Amino acid sequence: MAAAPPSTVHWIVRMNHRNRTVCFALLFAALGAHLLERPLGAPAWAALVLQFLIGPQLQYLWARRSARPVQAEFINMLIDSVGFGVWTAVLGFPLAVTLILPIGASFNLTAFRGLRGLGEAVVATGAGGLLGVVLQDLVWLPQAGVVATGLAVLVLHVFVALVALSAHDRSVRLHVARQQLRASEQALQQQLEQNQRLHAQLEDQAHRDPLTGLFNRRYLVETMERALAQSVQQRQALSLLLLDLDHFKQVNDTWGHQIGDEVLRAVAARLAAHVRAGDTVCRYGGEEFLVLLPGMLHAQAEERARHCCAELAQQPIQVGDLRLAMTWSIGVASHPLHGGSAQALIAAADRALYQAKHQGRNRVAMMPAHA
Repeated sequence: MAAAPPSTVHWIVRMNHRNRTVCFALLFAALGAHLLERPLGAPAWAALVLQFLIGPQLQYLWARRSARPVQAEFINMLIDSVGFGVWTAVLGFPLAVTLILPIGASFNLTAFRGLRGLGEAVVATGAGGLLGVVLQDLVWLPQAGVVATGLAVLVLHVFVALVALSAHDRSVRLHVARQQLRASEQALQQQLEQNQRLHAQLEDQAHRDPLTGLFNRRYLVETMERALAQSVQQRQALSLLLLDLDHFKQVNDTWGHQIGDEVLRAVAARLAAHVRAGDTVCRYGGEEFLVLLPGMLHAQAEERARHCCAELAQQPIQVGDLRLAMTWSIGVASHPLHGGSAQALIAAADRALYQAKHQGRNRVAMMPAHA
């Protein structure tokens, strides 16, 4: 298996390789000082070189190449713990070494595996100690020279400092990652809100007449069916006005379609300004408009239509320097008097509108019930 690039090596493997390389080099010096005080021959020095100088690099290469690098690194830490136990026993349990090596083993495994790691460290170090007793017999030499003791204490200080630096580095990285995640979440939320606004705008545009800004015929069909169902459920009336601008073709023919468009915008604004909050004003087509009046009785709708007629007739439309006198012809229909469906009500209002046109325009008309 090819070795992973350094940037892809698991952070636990990288961190332990650094800590192990530095601390084991110091341990080599500390334990070597003890060996000088208690000569054990060439095999002991060879074992010391193997574990503390060569071992860290071999352990790193193995964990780096492993398909399960974290598990491999845990095994490395267990090997370290066994070795610590062996050296503690072989050197005769010198006080500083007996204190420092088990602490290092326990600290490492507990940091990554919790109480389970602590138990594993105790077992591995104890097993190593028993193995050391078997190899060298039980020797009790707790006292050591100043140099050996000082080097052992230095190892502990360096190890704690390296672990603290690693913890600080991980904390900073975690903080940065959380900040980036929070920023990404905020950006995502802003994008989501922007998309929702855009969707609402597109949906609104799909339901709006681009010239007047009123609702269009498509929206009317959807809304009217819901309004009728609600009227039936609540046993309330529902009325509608179908309005047509009289002689609008003459405006286009005389003044042009641009002026005609301005007239349509102006009358649309007037209609929208004189309806209730729950009413719906639509451009039905051309110069025709429809006002849906939920909860309004037929007589009230007729009165509203007459008010619209009078208001437009009395207040000409101002387009630039032009004052154009315009009038409405309006057909009124109501549920349930003129039908129970949107199609039936619109048809009744359309017939009433035709009647208003036939009777001379600038007026309101309505058909008999269920006509």
